[in-house]
Order: sequence, then structure tokens, then C-alpha cells
Amino acid sequence: MDIYMLKTLTARGNGWLLNIPKPVMKLLGLNPETSRVQLKIKNNILYVQEIFPDNPDYDKYLVKPLSKKNTSYGLYMPNSILDLINVNPETDKVNLEVEDTVLIIKKAL
Repeated sequence: MDIYMLKTLTARGNGWLLNIPKPVMKLLGLNPETSRVQLKIKNNILYVQEIFPDNPDYDKYLVKPLSKKNTSYGLYMPNSILDLINVNPETDKVNLEVEDTVLIIKKAL
């Protein structure tokens, strides 16, 4: 089952936070308090999925924890990541898509 949703980013420090709803976290199999995710970018699309330290790809990609904000969690993205996916967080929204255990983030058209 694929899920699609449109989201805005929230300013946080020198970057931006993408709030990930709890049901989406469950679909991805993420425990927001302990999970680490790897970020891959291809063709202006950001792919996010859980990764464990014993995975041979652990050092090949950017690995980040999930950030806590109030009672929810999200993915903190520095401006450089947003530049690579061609998103201006002040004017653009992002489209989230869940395929299996991968969160796909791209600029909403």
C-alpha cells in the first residue's frame, strides 16, 4: 500500500524540520527514540529508510537520528540537503510517499 501526503517544513536552527506523523513512522517500522535513518538522494528525490550500525552501507550514506519536537518526531534537514532536492522551504511544500519501508521526499508540484 502506497501513501501520499503533502507537508510543509518548519524552521529549526540553521535548517528545517519535517514532522513525520506517528502512523507513517509505524508504517516505516521506525522507533523514533532509537532509530537512525539513512538519506540517499537521486534525481532530486530524497530516500529515507532505517539503517542499523551493522549494515555494510552504514558509512556510505548520511545517517541521522530522528529529532524530537514537543510530542512528535521529525527529520531535521540542513539547507544543503534541501538544495540537493531543489526545495525552497520558505515557499515550497514537499510530497511524502511511503513505499514498503522507504520514505520518499520530493518537491511538490
